[in-house]
Amino acid sequence: MKIQRDECLWCDRARGRDRGAIWLVIWGIVLPGDALAYIDPGTSGMLSQVLYVMFYSALGVFLYMIRHFKSYLVRAREYFAKLFSHRD
Repeated sequence: MKIQRDECLWCDRARGRDRGAIWLVIWGIVLPGDALAYIDPGTSGMLSQVLYVMFYSALGVFLYMIRHFKSYLVRAREYFAKLFSHRD
């Protein structure tokens, strides 16, 4: 007895259910509902310290990169000035 495609319950319908479940999980991750959690009053100091460290670390990295970018521009300007100043 052969099962025809229309009788196969797990063929197309199962794929559709899998896709639906995947979309449901993605939407659950991307658009979470209300957070019903309690934050202890003592954790705000610790949280602010962590955020300060993260902010000033990012600021330090940014300023460090700007300094190197400026020195790169100065070296590039000198290179092109030297390259185009010699004419035969």
